Amino acid sequence: MTIAYVTSLLLASLDTNIVNVMLPTLSREFSSPLASVKWAVIGYILALAITMPVAAWLTDRLGIKRVYLFAIGLFVLASACCGAAENLPELVVTRFAQGAAGGIIGPVATTMLYRTYPQNERARMTRLLLMPIALGPALAPPLGGFLVDHLSWRIAFLVNAPVGLFAAVAVMIGLPADRPSRGKPLAPANFLSAAVGLSGAMYLISEGTEIGWGSPLIILMACVTAAALALFARIEFLSREPMLDLPLLQDRLFRFSNLSTLFQTMAFLGGMLYITPLLLQQVDGRSPLAAGLVMSVVPAGVVTSSQTAGRAFDRIGPRPLVVVGETLLALDLVVVSRFGQGTPIWAFCVAMYLAGVSNGMGMVGLQASMFAHIPRESISGGATLLNVNRQVATALGVSIATAVLTAGGGRSDTTSQPYHLAYLITAVSAGCAALAGVVIPRRLEPGPADEPLVTAAAPQPDAI
Repeated sequence: MTIAYVTSLLLASLDTNIVNVMLPTLSREFSSPLASVKWAVIGYILALAITMPVAAWLTDRLGIKRVYLFAIGLFVLASACCGAAENLPELVVTRFAQGAAGGIIGPVATTMLYRTYPQNERARMTRLLLMPIALGPALAPPLGGFLVDHLSWRIAFLVNAPVGLFAAVAVMIGLPADRPSRGKPLAPANFLSAAVGLSGAMYLISEGTEIGWGSPLIILMACVTAAALALFARIEFLSREPMLDLPLLQDRLFRFSNLSTLFQTMAFLGGMLYITPLLLQQVDGRSPLAAGLVMSVVPAGVVTSSQTAGRAFDRIGPRPLVVVGETLLALDLVVVSRFGQGTPIWAFCVAMYLAGVSNGMGMVGLQASMFAHIPRESISGGATLLNVNRQVATALGVSIATAVLTAGGGRSDTTSQPYHLAYLITAVSAGCAALAGVVIPRRLEPGPADEPLVTAAAPQPDAI
């Protein structure tokens, strides 16, 4: 089961990171502007956020083994359809289906693993479980760049098939069938209002600049989005068994830790890691492989700082890690905002390494403090809320960055000026993460979550 778990997280991590380096190629392949092609990224991330909260309900109703095999099968099928897409709409739709399957695979694989192994064996598995988190973001960009340069962008999607089938066979052989239970009910209104609200928000941010904020379509979409999100919040706060445990946000530490995570993720995953491959290829003229190799430096920085910060945590506490880490990320983004055509490749590598270092510092502080005041029985709901927060933040970051890059009528493929502005806006997001981190206490007092629950500590493929 450990093999299946690691394989599942590796699949999700690869697909979250591999497409960024392929976007200029997809833009040329489908003769579409970046503003349209970016939906191949946003659609995947949005589907992850929408389906994650229903994974537990599906597991209770249908059983872990059955749901996992279905999700893996859908993921492999959607990957094959992505590779066979003949036009951009087909690619976006199949990427959404791929993300929907990925949003189920991660939580179900975590549940499957921790139900299989007893408590005294879980600590021993921690190092192994960190493998896909480190390997996925490191392998995805150069792998995608190599395939685009030497084979085809279609192969980058088709490589998921053998990996997914391997994980499915491991589960079929090693996991006995489990008995479904009734579980908690799923209110369709919760799911639909969340899907409409999140999708509408992404559409407004992405298309508002292009269509015009005063256009009837944008105004109508804004009204629908606001109504859907308001309905979702009302249902969640009044429900005895909410899809997302929004009342947990009433805890000040959990609220500001999530707020800092939102801005951090927008700046790092939705900003730095999305904008830089585009700048390297469209402005600096680098190949997809060269851009991918530059981006593969980032996980090295994350691993370096997370190990160092983890050892220093007991001495300095979470607040300095978050504030210093996010401030360094903001400064790094300001420096990168001056990069453009002719910037040495080593400068990009140093900047990406420092971005990984600063993100790792903030990540350690936020993850250590976030659940300090949350009761043990609520940590699972808090972990789901955190994961959805990360996916939404990534999609928001990508949407905002693309809106900035395309606001000048497509100038992003001829000059670095739009990239300068995009980086500076992203730096503001990192600065907001640092400001939210000021609220985190210098030292954590013993709380109800001092004895960790496995769902909170489970590694996430988007951590880098």
